[in-house]
Amino acid sequence: MAARNESRQNPAETAERQVRAYELALRGLSLRKIAATMTAEGDPISHETARRLIAAEADERVAPLATAYRQMQLDRLNELRERVLEIREATHLTVSNGRVVMLESEDGVKVPLPDDAPVLASVDRLLRIEERIARLLGLDAPEKAEITSTVEQISPPVLDLIERAEAAAQADVDAVQGGAD
Repeated sequence: MAARNESRQNPAETAERQVRAYELALRGLSLRKIAATMTAEGDPISHETARRLIAAEADERVAPLATAYRQMQLDRLNELRERVLEIREATHLTVSNGRVVMLESEDGVKVPLPDDAPVLASVDRLLRIEERIARLLGLDAPEKAEITSTVEQISPPVLDLIERAEAAAQADVDAVQGGAD
């Protein structure tokens, strides 16, 4: 029986093949055993086709779950972010021994001493939340860059240096060979 071309199958057949290969993989069968089992069942495939079928099924099953989990985490982080922003915007007063610390202004009026520590702590927490969001979205992933360069022309002084070095090296080789005769 000849192997079927995956691209010529209808989507329902492909889905059935993916599920069958995936189920066999979950039972712990190797790719070669999956291919042999499916071939014995009348669906001749290679171990490479089994790998592709399993990968496609895993992507279809896992990708939606990963997307849903990522969205749940983003929602939670955004809620935390909003709460931290509220704390940052609130008025915080310095308290000592259970009492609000008061300052006397130049005109003799007593005013509460603001406390910047909660604001600074909320800024630190906000940065940690923002970093987590960036990691979750893959914004901090390193970018791949390919750098190539070509030398179009060697300057005359550099070319002269190379030629003199080659001549000196050749003279050393000749001297060693001449001394060996």
